[in-house]
Amino acid sequence: MRTKEINSYGWERPDIIHKNSIMWDSRLSFIVKELDFLNSMLNANIYPIVESHLIEKSEVLKEQLKDLKTEVSSLLTKIKMHINGVKILFDKSIKTEEDYNYKHEHRKIMIKMHEFDSSYQNLKKEIFKTVTEAWKHQKQKKLS
Repeated sequence: MRTKEINSYGWERPDIIHKNSIMWDSRLSFIVKELDFLNSMLNANIYPIVESHLIEKSEVLKEQLKDLKTEVSSLLTKIKMHINGVKILFDKSIKTEEDYNYKHEHRKIMIKMHEFDSSYQNLKKEIFKTVTEAWKHQKQKKLS
């Protein structure tokens, strides 16, 4: 088992911070596309959703998708700026207040990413559950 490499102050090394930031950027870019897919999935299945009386729930889910998309855009902007700022950690051998502030900002972004990911996963599950329920209702109606 490998342990995390950190320096004496408990902060991660600059190259690891940079890798994390790149990974977040990639993940959020994918999530933007996935949010569009989820929205189109709700729109494409509108007939079964209306038939199964889940339209109110569908509208709430669409609103939550819109809110998440706004949050993703905000996070992507922060992360891109964060990636561009990592050079301050590589440039100097002497630690400054700037280094501390950058690493502190990294921790705040990490926490926001975890919170966002949690809410995103919950919404995604709820959307799939709603669409599945609508399909089941439609199948039952066809069988009747």
